[in-house]
Amino acid sequence: MGVISDTGRTLDQIEAVPYEQAFLISDLLTTNITMLSGEPKAGKSLLAAGMATALINGHSEFLGLPVYQRLDHIVFGVTDEGAAAELKARLSGTVPDNSVTVFPVEDTGREGFWRSILEDLAQVRPGLFVLDNVIGALAPGEDISDPSAAARFMRSVRPISSAGIPTLLVTHTPKGTAEGMTVASSPIGGRQFGAAARSLITLRNSGKKGRRIQTAINRAREELDLKVTVRHATPGSEVPLWERVEARPNIVPLREAKPWHLDLADRIVQEQPEEISFMALAHRYAQDVGRKPETIRPKLAEVLTRSDDGWVRKSAEAA
Repeated sequence: MGVISDTGRTLDQIEAVPYEQAFLISDLLTTNITMLSGEPKAGKSLLAAGMATALINGHSEFLGLPVYQRLDHIVFGVTDEGAAAELKARLSGTVPDNSVTVFPVEDTGREGFWRSILEDLAQVRPGLFVLDNVIGALAPGEDISDPSAAARFMRSVRPISSAGIPTLLVTHTPKGTAEGMTVASSPIGGRQFGAAARSLITLRNSGKKGRRIQTAINRAREELDLKVTVRHATPGSEVPLWERVEARPNIVPLREAKPWHLDLADRIVQEQPEEISFMALAHRYAQDVGRKPETIRPKLAEVLTRSDDGWVRKSAEAA
């Protein structure tokens, strides 16, 4: 017998998973492996805590996105010193104390470590397993940027998801893009992590542009690019309150005679943003015009060019 004969199934033998069962939070958190990445201090752990609160308390939505399941129990595996106490401060008083279990992820290089984690999780059956973070969970001597190390790590945690336990992996993004990948698909470790997870959330935090959540997720109805804020729920508390910032209607609607990309080009010439590439411009204005960066970039390239004075319309430059 071979691999195909042993494991292959025809389409009628494969169980279809409805969209609502493929996500815990619509278009954001899946019921398989989701990877949440971002630069240090971007707020990744705060976002994980915010999603956990919404799921345990049975909120109808999180950041305007429908919450499809209410969870009775979430398990956090943490690697950083003091992370357990920080998580308690962010969740205490907002969820029942017995709804969250926190354990330190240590000595991951010993034989059978991940198998024992799987056995414990299979017995506890949490609605979600959160690992915060991937870098701290690597075996001693492993380099996260090494594709083979990334592949070994994903082989270790994939059985958890395969056992029916949704898994959220928290990790870091590299500085800038890597391996030709966009920011929303660039967890540090490159393609091995991105391809294995297939559900990617990137949290960005810029002093000028604020926080943004971007996604690249299989089966999502749309890829998200949300401007968000996070603050303390009450004075003196550490409980995070996440809110979505609605885009202002800066662009003339499509029903107007002037095409949207010409209106956007005029706006760029007037504002002279700091971005110096078409793709960077496309990412900056994507939410405002309600289009994907991949759609915006070629349209801007048709009508704009970069000169010593900044961004100018091609027709104006020719004149």
